[in-house]
Amino acid sequence: MSKIQDADITIMNFSGIYRYEKFYKNENVIWLDFCSLKGKNCYCDGLAEKIIEEKIKNFPPQGLHFIDSGNYHYATKFWIDKIQEKFNLIVFDYHTDMQEPLFKNILSCGSWLAHCAEKNPYIDKIVLLGVSRKQKISLDKKYKDKIICLDIGQIKEKNYSSLQKINMKYPIYISIDKDVLSRTIFETNWTQGEMKLTELKNILQEIMLERRIIGIDLCGECANEAGKSIALKRNDEVNTNLLNFIKRQSRAKKNG
Repeated sequence: MSKIQDADITIMNFSGIYRYEKFYKNENVIWLDFCSLKGKNCYCDGLAEKIIEEKIKNFPPQGLHFIDSGNYHYATKFWIDKIQEKFNLIVFDYHTDMQEPLFKNILSCGSWLAHCAEKNPYIDKIVLLGVSRKQKISLDKKYKDKIICLDIGQIKEKNYSSLQKINMKYPIYISIDKDVLSRTIFETNWTQGEMKLTELKNILQEIMLERRIIGIDLCGECANEAGKSIALKRNDEVNTNLLNFIKRQSRAKKNG
């Protein structure tokens, strides 16, 4: 990712929650509003998919994309579909997002990664970081050559030996679902993992300084509900923290 500090930040506002946050107020932001879009919540039907793709068709995968709550993690697919070279996809998530969809051929927040693994010809390896042990065990064996999965226990132990399977010559796209983080830090609208914010940033730092990054997206906002002012504030603080951290790492790489 060249010069993230100068790049446009894309806000994909699906639920309306970003209207109540401030992390992006002093940034160069492209605002894409999907609040009135039908057929988008958790499942993305064919019409919604076409509308989203049309709305982002002139934007490159480079840069930083905020894609709302985990209900819309499937939006990562639309950004990586734009990549026309071999790459590795690194996903921070407490869930594998590799489930069989309830409705065939409909993209969902729980199955989008399986879709990408099977359909995207440019993905070399998918690296899942911070998933639950239960979800790791449930991964279909047919993906064993495509997916490298490190559960939270391996993260805590810094057991990264399996990452040696990644071809270092390929660039990386990073997708972060903040539900990988502990609920003691803030809350999302999904079950959450045990990762500390410092652990997430340490791994990000290592990846960003050593590899060419195509783009990064973040999801995992809390539910946009009345009475959620504290949750909103903590979400906003985590977004600010991660945004500033990513910008610093990009500048360090550029100046190094």
